Amino acid sequence: MKNFVRHAMETAKMIVFEKGHLIYALNRPGYRKSLQELRKKEKKQKIRVGFLIQVPNNWAVLEPVYEAARQMEDVEPVILLMPELTYFCYVRLVKVDWEKTYAFGHEKYGDQCVETWNPKTETWIDPATLDLDYVFLPRPYETYLPKAYKASGLRKVTRVCYVPYSSPLLDDYRLLYNMHFVRNVRLIFCEKQHSLEYVSRMLRPTLASGEQKAFCTGFPKFDMNQGGEGLESPLWPRPHGEVQQRIIWTPRWNMDPWLGGSSFMKYRENMLQYAREHSDVDLIFRPHPLAKDSLVGDGYLTEQEWDAYLQEYRDGTNTNVDLTSTYYDLMWSSEVLITDVSSMIMDYLLTGHPIIYCATQVMGKMSDDPSLAIRDLLPGLYIAHDFSQIEAVLNQLRRGEDPKYEIRQQLVRRMRRDGHIGKNIMELLVKDYRED
Repeated sequence: MKNFVRHAMETAKMIVFEKGHLIYALNRPGYRKSLQELRKKEKKQKIRVGFLIQVPNNWAVLEPVYEAARQMEDVEPVILLMPELTYFCYVRLVKVDWEKTYAFGHEKYGDQCVETWNPKTETWIDPATLDLDYVFLPRPYETYLPKAYKASGLRKVTRVCYVPYSSPLLDDYRLLYNMHFVRNVRLIFCEKQHSLEYVSRMLRPTLASGEQKAFCTGFPKFDMNQGGEGLESPLWPRPHGEVQQRIIWTPRWNMDPWLGGSSFMKYRENMLQYAREHSDVDLIFRPHPLAKDSLVGDGYLTEQEWDAYLQEYRDGTNTNVDLTSTYYDLMWSSEVLITDVSSMIMDYLLTGHPIIYCATQVMGKMSDDPSLAIRDLLPGLYIAHDFSQIEAVLNQLRRGEDPKYEIRQQLVRRMRRDGHIGKNIMELLVKDYRED
């Protein structure tokens, strides 16, 4: 019954995301009023900009923007630590997991961070008291935020900014740029031109009036993911010179075809068996942070089966599990990535290493269908429909044959831009504040 209710709520949410024209129209007067009130405030010499951290794994997207803000004399950046929240059916708060996010923030930025949740009093800081001029939200999924920190609540006290944590790889613009969220965002910084075109069609009236603004700036994470040659991850079972091939496997977290589908259940035993039969390779399994909850919650595995599966990697002589929040050292010190519908593709391309893309059934189409959003990247990926094709590519790469190398280099040059995407975003923000 619990799973039925949850899937019903997922379906309802999807309908809202897809058919958002009505809520956009109904929302516009309230959004306009909030913006007018913000414009009445006296301008400051230093623009106070909040950067919300909720999922440490996603912080690498906003970190270049934050670092650029720190270098600007007329900007005062503020780190806001937001616990990960678990709701039942998006209504009843079940859990406030603050320890991991707070530890991550304080380790990186010390005591300068603002804790939005007080675990002793179980209360939230009123965002109005933070005196923010702008705030960057890390994800477009407001169901994981308390009411006051949703874009619909924040717009009343500050201007909301959005940099997507990923790039649409399938037809999922409706998720990363869903109307329920973006209708309340003042500045939208798109990672590619196709995304900007999608947003421009969706928000045409408010973009034309200047109430909202959208730009194609590129993906700021690319500012940091450069020059990683020589990095080494302690997770590898053996030193680099002792193996022929280092492999990372990052299957998608959710089996639902509406969310991209996953190759996990299809290849979970194949991957371990391959490692057992090939002593000359090291294999690291990096599950998505939501994978366990999704797979167990949807009944594909029990919690005990999931834990036992991870333990098999830990017990192997040439396998391991990566549950860390950062992964640049792992990527750069590997030789090949096996994945499916994952934002990891965008990061990993910048290493120059080959990627094996596992096709999954998605929304009635195959996920290597050239009509999908990933079509721009497909020429640089090795596409596999079954494990024999995965194995064939791995063997080819071990022989030193990589015919898609130059295509990947061309993709990287196009994505990296000028290496100052975070700085460009902050300059657009400052211009908006001074001219608005």
